Amino acid sequence: NWLDHGRTLREQGVEETEMLLLRRKFFYSDQNVDSRDPVQLNLLYVQARDDILNGSHPVSFDKACEFAGYQCQIQFGDHNESKHKPGFLDLKEFLPKEYIKNKGEKKIFQAHKNCQNMTEIEAKVSYVKLARSLQTYGVSFFLVKVRGNLSFCFPAA
Repeated sequence: NWLDHGRTLREQGVEETEMLLLRRKFFYSDQNVDSRDPVQLNLLYVQARDDILNGSHPVSFDKACEFAGYQCQIQFGDHNESKHKPGFLDLKEFLPKEYIKNKGEKKIFQAHKNCQNMTEIEAKVSYVKLARSLQTYGVSFFLVKVRGNLSFCFPAA
């Protein structure tokens, strides 16, 4: 049962001790979010970044470095040769864990140089656009355990 968003919980007879499950009632598409909506753009960027770093969206090493280059532009601004040297980045914050040992910092900084003169917003738009191009973007996977030790992974679009 859905609550009426036009009335208070008390008006609808919801007791203080009741537990509520909060969900979105309406379909939401992020396709129209762009630089004109910086709050929603930032939320999309953070979600895409976290999903790429935790492996929910598997990417190649080259793509991971491209994403990391945008992330550097967002976090640090334009590339600075004297400041952005090997050892500057904590790779756990920029690459999925399977690529951390690849020592991709030089490749990340090259991608960062390609973002020169981009504003933070422009870099977020580019990051989200690249994320949207991934085959797994917009798909969620759920682990379902079946009796015994078998488990299946089902995509939900």
